Amino acid sequence: MRREDAPKVICVWDTETGGVDITSDRIFTAYAMLRSITGETLKEKSWVLNPGVPMSPAAAEINGLTDEYIQENGMPARHAINEMYMFLSDSVRAGIPLVGYNTPFDLGILSHEVRRHFGFDMWDTFGKDALYFDPFVYDVGTVKKRRGNRKLMTVAGHYGIELDESRLHEAQYDVEVTNHLAWKMLKASPHTLAELQPLQVEWRKAYAENLTRYFASVDKTEEDGSPIVVDPNFPWNREGETK
Repeated sequence: MRREDAPKVICVWDTETGGVDITSDRIFTAYAMLRSITGETLKEKSWVLNPGVPMSPAAAEINGLTDEYIQENGMPARHAINEMYMFLSDSVRAGIPLVGYNTPFDLGILSHEVRRHFGFDMWDTFGKDALYFDPFVYDVGTVKKRRGNRKLMTVAGHYGIELDESRLHEAQYDVEVTNHLAWKMLKASPHTLAELQPLQVEWRKAYAENLTRYFASVDKTEEDGSPIVVDPNFPWNREGETK
């Protein structure tokens, strides 16, 4: 992507949640920032939420959050979700693209949180108008075979980004790494951001279909024995939101 075609600013964000079900699990921490192409942080905001439900032990092992920490430091979820939504919405209205690693998960869970607390569809207010960039989707679309997994830190390492292992699974640190990765990809991409919108839809769908077929071929199933179906949607899965 030519420098003159690259966005001047991107909105990079991430969440830490109590699970992986976007329809029922909750956001516990989040961080968002506006970072310019020259490396300047123009705006940033972090959140610790108290959603009124306990953190699952499995999630706590990954993100290090405890119920005690949430109770002491968490702000009311409704207030935090509104601030988070407005940060992204203001960015979209300013023409700033939204960037996240595996962004369908974070956008999906935020969309359900917005509907839970405020009763409207995030797609209608800014989702359909936004430009998106997901380094995960870009990597699976442009690098067909990748040694190791496609986790953020693994892919970042392939792009020569130095990592601080002690800060893994911090929302703010994940955003910093995603920011570095996104700029590296955007500057090297032969596509403009506008061209990348339909390509990311195609890449996400192809990735999901291939992984779903792989799970079936090795007889890997959900805990209840049902087939594993990888979500193919981009920028997020809106099933159940428009009923």
